[in-house]
Amino acid sequence: MRQISRWTAKHVGIGLLAGLAVAGVTACSGQDTVPEDMSAPEISAPDDLNEAAEGDAALIANGRDIVEVQCTSCHAIGADDESPRTDAPPLRTVLADYDPEALADDFREHIHVGHPDMPDFDFGPIGTDAVLAYLISIQVDG
Repeated sequence: MRQISRWTAKHVGIGLLAGLAVAGVTACSGQDTVPEDMSAPEISAPDDLNEAAEGDAALIANGRDIVEVQCTSCHAIGADDESPRTDAPPLRTVLADYDPEALADDFREHIHVGHPDMPDFDFGPIGTDAVLAYLISIQVDG
């Protein structure tokens, strides 16, 4: 039996996540079917992350979907929940320590972000913008 490499498994997972995001966007739009071309989500990357966080509900929802899959094992992702790992800050406060544009650039350029135990993520350009738009939308002072 042929083994799947880590690289292949990671990219298959990313493809599945993108497909789920497209299905979620389609479900929210009221369409009954998934578009035939699932190669790209039906949302576009924003020119300004702050602007996206204020007005693009689909992008923010996509970001929350990604965060729910990728981040909840360590971080609190909601308005008042506690992080499962005490050393992982709630995502609603993480931008107090990071500039959103710089963080997005680090994710896009595959620069390790966070503490040494934090995995490296490849959300893709639109996924990165979605995650950052979600993070911006949930930030609280403090």
